[in-house]
Order: sequence, then C-alpha cells, then structure tokens
Amino acid sequence: MLACGGANQGPAVTGTPESPGVTAPQKGADLAIVDRLAEARCDQEQGCNNIGPGAKFASRSVCTEQIHGSIANDLNAYNCPRGLNREGVDRCMAAIKSEECSHPFDTLTRYDKCRTGALCMN
Repeated sequence: MLACGGANQGPAVTGTPESPGVTAPQKGADLAIVDRLAEARCDQEQGCNNIGPGAKFASRSVCTEQIHGSIANDLNAYNCPRGLNREGVDRCMAAIKSEECSHPFDTLTRYDKCRTGALCMN
C-alpha cells in the first residue's frame, strides 16, 4: 500500500471497524500523490505551450490549481477508500509524461491508466 509508512499508523479517520477506511497518514500520502500528478500534468501542458497569456492556462499557478482540484475530486477517500496503488500511479505518471502535444490530455481519466479503477487500491 502506498500510503502506509509503517505498521499501525493510528486509527482510521473514516469508516467502521468492518470497513476501516482511509487513515490520516494515508490521506496525507494520497494528497502528495495528487500534487505529483498535477505537477506532471502542468509540466506536460507547459511543454506543449499551453501555459501563458492567451493559452489554455493563463499561468503555471492557474494550471496547478485547476488540475489539482480536478484530480483531487477523482482520487478522494470516497472513490478510493483504501488509498492509491503505487504501481497504478507510476503507470499513470508514465502516461502523462509520454503524452504528445497533438493529443492533449483533457482530463486525467481520459486514459485507462489514470482512471480511479487503475489508481485505487482494491
């Protein structure tokens, strides 16, 4: 599991004893992954000249804010109650980095490797 830094990270933040949910350390780790995915997306957008005056995003901070919000909405504790899968995240990051400018990433979930089903722990 990606979000656990060690054993017994404390009680679950959400859920019940039958369905423990996301722990606080896991939630923090998952948010760090959302940050990484948003940065990778904005790196790709910048490389395709989609950031700046008159472009898709007015600035790097606008890109980061908008994309982070979108990704965070998709990869939240409700959609991924067991957290995020490291291998799935790595595959998604590779898909973002290999994206060609002629086929822009409209949303993270456009690609199978970046959908919640591929990123969330089962």
